[in-house]
Amino acid sequence: MQNTKQELKKEKYKYIFLITIIIIGIISGIILSNVLSYNDKKEISIKIRDYLLNLKEGNNLNYLANFFNSLKTNYFYYLLIIIFSFSIIGIFLNPFLLYIKSIIIGFTLGIMINIYGYTGIILGIFSIFPHQIFNLIIYMVISYYGMLLSIKLFRLLFFKEQFNIVTFRKKYIKIMILGIILLLVSSIYETFLGDLILKLFTFMIK
Repeated sequence: MQNTKQELKKEKYKYIFLITIIIIGIISGIILSNVLSYNDKKEISIKIRDYLLNLKEGNNLNYLANFFNSLKTNYFYYLLIIIFSFSIIGIFLNPFLLYIKSIIIGFTLGIMINIYGYTGIILGIFSIFPHQIFNLIIYMVISYYGMLLSIKLFRLLFFKEQFNIVTFRKKYIKIMILGIILLLVSSIYETFLGDLILKLFTFMIK
């Protein structure tokens, strides 16, 4: 516990950097939702309305397919971050992937507000909270350790600065496994509980 606190204190600026990336990404996504062409907005609006109306009317949804789609998307970003971590390009690409994921969340919130106005704020929040925010935290943690590994590899390659790769690898593997489990839990919640909670608020749409 003491080592973890010391590590957080020592590397807090990396976490602040990643949190800033997330905030910028969410804001960018909201802005993007407002600058789409009319045809793009109309197409997206139709898909969202159909989905919410299906929830509202209790139409059967393919929960199994939705679950695997959610799991595939979550693991796709996660595995990319891990892969890039084992090269020096992870210093740049891992924050970029975190930024892209944040844009998607901001875009979802922004498009809901565009379609439903003030009602869209509530619908947008419950379509991303808590699972997508939870996912962002997981991505942020794995991005942090991925960046740390990339930086250590960079210093080893160009400055011959040694580090205890065995100790770091053990810690990184534990974090990777934990992240995989937590993303699985998140996908289960999103598919089987998130929709049920969102359905409670579909009375607000016409």
